[in-house]
Amino acid sequence: MTGHSENTKRLARNTIYLYLRSFFALVISLYTSRLVLQALGVDDYGIYNAVGGFALMFWLVTGSLTSAVNRFLAYELGEGNQERMKMVFSMSLNIMIGFSLIVLLLAETAGVWYVSSRMTIPEGREAAALYAFQFAAVTVMSGIVVSPFNSSIIAHEKMGVFAAISVAETIIKFIIALFLVYGPVTMDRLILYSGLWMGATLLLQCFTIIYARVSFSECRFRRIFDKELFKELFSYAGWNFMGSFAGTMSEQGITLAMNVVFGPVANAARGVTNTVRNAVSMFVSNFTMALTPQITKAYASSDMEYTKSLAFRGSKFSFYIMFLISLPLILEAEFVLGVWLTEVPEHTVAFIRLAQIISLADLLYLVLTYVQNASGKVRGLQIMLSSITMLNFIVAYAAMKIFKKPELAYVIAILASLLKTLFFIGILKKTIRLTVKELMTGIYLPELAVVLSSSFIPAAICFLMPDGWVRFLVVGSSCVICVGLSSLYIGCTRSERAYLFSLVKSSIFKVR
Repeated sequence: MTGHSENTKRLARNTIYLYLRSFFALVISLYTSRLVLQALGVDDYGIYNAVGGFALMFWLVTGSLTSAVNRFLAYELGEGNQERMKMVFSMSLNIMIGFSLIVLLLAETAGVWYVSSRMTIPEGREAAALYAFQFAAVTVMSGIVVSPFNSSIIAHEKMGVFAAISVAETIIKFIIALFLVYGPVTMDRLILYSGLWMGATLLLQCFTIIYARVSFSECRFRRIFDKELFKELFSYAGWNFMGSFAGTMSEQGITLAMNVVFGPVANAARGVTNTVRNAVSMFVSNFTMALTPQITKAYASSDMEYTKSLAFRGSKFSFYIMFLISLPLILEAEFVLGVWLTEVPEHTVAFIRLAQIISLADLLYLVLTYVQNASGKVRGLQIMLSSITMLNFIVAYAAMKIFKKPELAYVIAILASLLKTLFFIGILKKTIRLTVKELMTGIYLPELAVVLSSSFIPAAICFLMPDGWVRFLVVGSSCVICVGLSSLYIGCTRSERAYLFSLVKSSIFKVR
C-alpha cells in the first residue's frame, strides 16, 4: 500500500507538470495557429499541413520501434534491471540512427517525387512546397534519433523536464509566428516558417539529448548488438508497425486524399481542426502519459490487481476529462472559431465537432491498450486495430470521392473507433482476465451515464439562448458543473472518488 501511495503522489506531481504545460500550450498554440494562418494565408497554410503531413508519413518506418523502446525501458525499470536498460537504450539508439538514414533516402526519392508530381499545389507555389517538405523531413529524421532519449525521460517519469521542453517549444513557435506577421519579412513566408521551425526543433532536441545523458546512466552511445534483444525489439515493433502504418494512413493519408479531391482549402480546415483537437487531447494525453509508465511497471512486477485498477481509473478519468472539454466546444464551435480566426475555412465547424466525438470514441479503448502493450502480447491487438484503421482509410477515401462530402471522413472514423472497441473487449480479457461484464459495469456504462445525464442542460441552454458571449459563458459554466458532478457521483465508485480526492490533495500539497 505504501508503494501505491507513493505512486499516487508521483502521478499527482507529474500530472501537475503536464497540466500546467497544457493550459499554457492551449492558449498560446491556438493564438499561434491564428497568426500562422494570417501570415501564410489559407492556400499556403493548407500546403504546409499537406506537405508536413506527408513528411510525417515517414515516421511510420520507426514509429513502431519507438513504441517498443518506450515499453522495454519502462518494463526493465519496473524490474530494476539497470544493465538491461543500458542494453535496450544502446540497441535502440543504434537502430534509430540506421533508420533515420533510410528515412532520408525515402524522403529524397519517393517524397520529392510525390510532392513534385502528385500533390495538388497552386501554380507558382511548387518550389515553396518542396522547401517546406525538405525542412519537415529533417525535423522527422532528428525526431527519430532523439526518440530513445525522450523514452528515457518518460520511463523515469521526469515529467517536469518533459513539460518544460514542451513549453519552450510552444513559446518559440509563438515567437516565430509573431515575427512572420509583424516582422520585416521579405522572403517567402512559407519557406521561412518551415525553416525557422526546423531550426527551433533541432535546438530543443539537442537540449533533450544533453539532459538525458547527464541525468540517466543508460543514455550513452555504445556500439552494441545483442541478437536476442534485437529479436525481442523487432518482434514487438514488427506487430506495432502494422498499427503505425495504419494510423499514419488514416490520418495523413486522408489529409492527402482531401488535397486530391477538395484542394488546399479542405486541408486548411483539417489543419485548424487538428490544431484544436491536439490542444484538447493534450489534457487527456498528459494524464495518460503520466499513467502509462506506472501501468507498465505494475505489470512488470506482476501486480495484476493494481494494473487493473490503474486501467479502469485511467480509462474513465481520461474520458471524463475529454468530455468536460469537448462538450462546450461541440456546442459552441461556430462561436469559438468566429472569435479565434479572422477567416474560418469552409467545413471547419463540422470538422471540429466530429473530431471531438472521434476523440471520445477513441478513449473507449485507448487507455486499455497500454495494458496489452505492457504485456508484450501485441500480435492480435495490432492485427485487429490496423485492419480496421486501414478499412477506415479506404472507405473514407471512397466516400469522399463518390459523395463529395469531406465530413464523411470523420463520420467513418467514429464508426471505426466503435468497432475497435468491440473487438478489443475480446482481446483484453485474456491479458488481465477481464470479463465483458466487468468492462461494461466498470467503464462503459458509467461513461454513458455521464454523457446522458450531463448533456441535456447545456444543450437546452445553447438551443434557447441567442448566440454571443453571454451564451458561451453560460454554456461553458453549465458544462463544467454538470459534467463535473455527474463524473464524480454517477461515473465514479466510492473508492474511485477517494482515489481522485487523494490525487487532488497530493496535487494541492505539491503546488503549495
